[in-house]
Amino acid sequence: FFCQGRSRPPPRPRRCQPTAPMLAFNVKTTEPVPVEERLRRHVDTSRFPSGHAFLKDLQGWREKMRSQRFGTNGAEAVRDGQLRYYALATHAEHHFRTVDLKNEAKVVFRWYDTFSTRRFVDQPDWAFERASVLFNVAGALSYLATSQERGDPEQIKLACRYFQEASGVINELRKIASSASWLSFTPDMTDDFLEALSCIMLAQAQKCFYEKAVADGRSHAIVAKLAAECAALYQDAGLKLKAPLLQEAISSEWLAVVDWNRALFDGVQNYYAATALGEAGEYGACVSRLTHAVNRTAEAVNMCQRHSAALQKQFRDAHALAKDAHAKAKKDNDSIYFDRVPPYATLPKLPRHALVKPLRPEGLDVPPPEAPPSPEKPDIIGAAAAFGAASLEGTPPPPSFDEASSAGVEDLVAMGFSKEAASAALAQCKGSVQEAAALLVDS
Repeated sequence: FFCQGRSRPPPRPRRCQPTAPMLAFNVKTTEPVPVEERLRRHVDTSRFPSGHAFLKDLQGWREKMRSQRFGTNGAEAVRDGQLRYYALATHAEHHFRTVDLKNEAKVVFRWYDTFSTRRFVDQPDWAFERASVLFNVAGALSYLATSQERGDPEQIKLACRYFQEASGVINELRKIASSASWLSFTPDMTDDFLEALSCIMLAQAQKCFYEKAVADGRSHAIVAKLAAECAALYQDAGLKLKAPLLQEAISSEWLAVVDWNRALFDGVQNYYAATALGEAGEYGACVSRLTHAVNRTAEAVNMCQRHSAALQKQFRDAHALAKDAHAKAKKDNDSIYFDRVPPYATLPKLPRHALVKPLRPEGLDVPPPEAPPSPEKPDIIGAAAAFGAASLEGTPPPPSFDEASSAGVEDLVAMGFSKEAASAALAQCKGSVQEAAALLVDS
């Protein structure tokens, strides 16, 4: 292992690449609603000449959206169909904004929970309809992500992007729900669950970066930081899913997979971080982190014992690597170095590096149903004069490009990349440290 002599560099421990299952979620289902029939009399053709044609289109796409399934239509078609109806529903909310859907039009939307399929909520509200459709868009993106072969370099990139887009769609859904007038929610539409779901999607996107870094033989310092972010995201999601309503309503398999990954990545981050400690001569801390890695990966193994042998193997392999590394490190420390082994709780938290964030798919940007008014010509001279006067009131100048670039290089070097590679990546990514780090991991 790596706790041998200072006279020669210690050998690297073997790499553990857990490929535990990733989660996707199904579409919500809804009952048919005769929107064309119920809203026809509310069309003012003098102000909305194409109103009847619009209602026909709206009704047709709602029926198509309602019948779409991953198995029969494919996740990509489901995503595109849901987004098409979402745009129409957004326009309908504008065109019929003065119509009392419940009392005048008798239009009520019923949507069922995706996990507890007997639970439903009825709402005469276009915002409720739009939010429910967005849930299905996110579900389609999660299915597309898990359908990719993550051993393929191009497909793992797609999986990573789809997971981030799913998170972005969920965040858009949460914005609609947070300002909603309705008070009843199915469990899958509560803010607690949606926040946890967004977190899970990001954790799985980060895990794609982690798996690729391991496969590409990246330094253990980089892999440890990627794994630490995975561990933190799964930890956050797990805590949010502890709400009693969610524990009762959400699939037990979902809750279990999150718990497996919480334990697994907590162990894995310490397994990789121990390498740097051994190389720095901190043998006691190295043993302490490996002890924690063994314990946490063992917990993951115990939690998935009732599942398939193929799935268990992934967790058992990770545990075996940590156990083997711990035995060698402990033996060397006990017989050669005699370094004090500190309690794990006294060790500093490992640094994390996030390479993912919620992404907003283009389909969410619905064009306005009516042409916006032409903006007034701005007073450029007056605005410039006001800005110039304000900027002279002691506001410090922004950092120069060279200063910002130098700081970015330092950040990337701290992550484990070389100064030359960091400088080149920053130049290619126009100074964005996050994009440069993703490029370096991916290259």
